[in-house]
Amino acid sequence: MRIGVLARTSLAALGAIWAAHGSALAQGAEFYRNKSVKILVGSEAGGGFSTYSLLLSSHLGRHIPGNPTVTIEHRPGSGGINSINYLANAAPRDGTVIAVAMPNFFVTPFVEPAAAKFNPAQFRFIGRMSDFGRVLAIWHTSGARTVADLKMKETVLAASARRSTTSIQPVLMNEILGTKMKVITGFMGSGPTAVAMEQGEVEVATIAWSTLVSLHPDWLRDKKIHVIAGLDFSDVPVPGVPKVRDLIDDPKKKALWDFVALPSEFGTAFLAAPEVPAEQVRTLRAAFDAAMQSPEFIEDAKRRNLDINPKSGEKLDQLFKRSGAPTQDIIDTVARVMGVTQ
Repeated sequence: MRIGVLARTSLAALGAIWAAHGSALAQGAEFYRNKSVKILVGSEAGGGFSTYSLLLSSHLGRHIPGNPTVTIEHRPGSGGINSINYLANAAPRDGTVIAVAMPNFFVTPFVEPAAAKFNPAQFRFIGRMSDFGRVLAIWHTSGARTVADLKMKETVLAASARRSTTSIQPVLMNEILGTKMKVITGFMGSGPTAVAMEQGEVEVATIAWSTLVSLHPDWLRDKKIHVIAGLDFSDVPVPGVPKVRDLIDDPKKKALWDFVALPSEFGTAFLAAPEVPAEQVRTLRAAFDAAMQSPEFIEDAKRRNLDINPKSGEKLDQLFKRSGAPTQDIIDTVARVMGVTQ
């Protein structure tokens, strides 16, 4: 199902999931009654992950037995790893705290095990609101319009942290494709990045397409920004704009790129901590699936202009298991780009 930006609604798949989880919705009412469920977001307020989490927080509670309140807590830092570390090691393991699976959830445990104080295989996915296809976008005053243009002159790119995919992908483009982007870190989330672009502090950024359309539609309408490449597996919703992986001929380099692009397929997915009881995981999954197909949620997503393309927690678990581990060469390269000493 995808609604909002693409304005296509099909509820059959989620309907089947919801029916299968009907019994879970009838359980656990006493556990969640008079409690609060907290959603951890590993980035600053105002960005894409925060925006989607706020939408979820407005609807999830009414589908959890006992109708707990749902709140948001931002724990930015280390490309989102701070929030996951907290979920794994300090948060209650009873199903009252969940977190957005920030992109480095998929990268850092392989590349920098000491920083990721968790085993990603021990978590369980609650569900995905939407994939989070990212694009490389450039401000209109830069003069660049294509990837080829980025090879001809230096442009300044905003990234959150060196160990974030917002930095890793541009650096890899420089190495693999010969672009000349100067990566400046410290822009924690799409909100500060947007301000920096509008003020002329930076020229280029990686940004989720759904964030661009929902939060900055005027940029596209008024041609203030130009999308010049897709950064993951999703087709770019702009005619004639290529995906970076299709510009890479070397199979090993393409595999390297795919490793850092995989998190976008999980997008705005939410995690339960290790050791959360199976009954609570089932309850949260059933509530999440029910929220995704509720008319109130769908209407709210449309009103906020947010693209919704959900996937169940069970399917995300299976996808994660199938994704496999990267080769040591890939790990070593990404570690170097992130500035990690192994």
